[in-house]
Amino acid sequence: MEIAPGIHTIPSRMSRMYLVEDESLTLIDAGLPWDVRTVFRYVESIGRRPEDIDAILLTHNHPDHTSGARSISKRANADVIAHEDDTRLHHTKGRYLGYMGMFNATDLPLPFLRRTTVSQVASDGDVLPIAGGIQVIHTPGHTPGSACYLLKERGVIFTGDTAFSNGKSVSRSIPFPGYDHEAYCRSLEKLAEMDFDVMCGGHGRPLLGNASEKLRQLLSARPEPPTWADLLLRRLPGRISRGQSLSEED
Repeated sequence: MEIAPGIHTIPSRMSRMYLVEDESLTLIDAGLPWDVRTVFRYVESIGRRPEDIDAILLTHNHPDHTSGARSISKRANADVIAHEDDTRLHHTKGRYLGYMGMFNATDLPLPFLRRTTVSQVASDGDVLPIAGGIQVIHTPGHTPGSACYLLKERGVIFTGDTAFSNGKSVSRSIPFPGYDHEAYCRSLEKLAEMDFDVMCGGHGRPLLGNASEKLRQLLSARPEPPTWADLLLRRLPGRISRGQSLSEED
């Protein structure tokens, strides 16, 4: 679905992917192994070819956002781009994705495990020559190398699991292995200083309008992110009964 001119969302069962359409195509996050066909079918549905995908930008190294990258990159001959802090360096095979020392990091021909090579590392402040310029914003906390990507001219930001929404309001992710509370809070404050109209998060529905102001409102009203204890002891029963995602706060 096209949610803004040249910006498409491709949902999967676990996470959400985005496609930026220009002369070439740029994929933001790559989903799970079985999402590869979904990506290619969507690309063909808008009159483009899988080979038009030039780059895959990864917001962080969790497997629900990265496991399709190897196959998509191989088919499209696309560059895989991620922040260095979510990668590892192999002594002969270069830089690759790595989470918990296992996911996307081995030579075993199994889903989630097969090594995904990173073509280019992104650093904070880099402006990638894509769709008029995509700014890299390093937002550690959810993972050490979490990054957001800002299309400043279009007022669109891709936030992965640093922040997402239900289509009406902004929410924050909850801790997973590798989480750094202090770094995460600093990253949210950093995002709150920026201006963007549309927020495309890694889960939930994109927020189409006034997104940066709604992030500032959230941080002002509830400065502290939720914790696992808070989720499990206070919120879990209600979430299950309402069919809500467990990956975001109320």
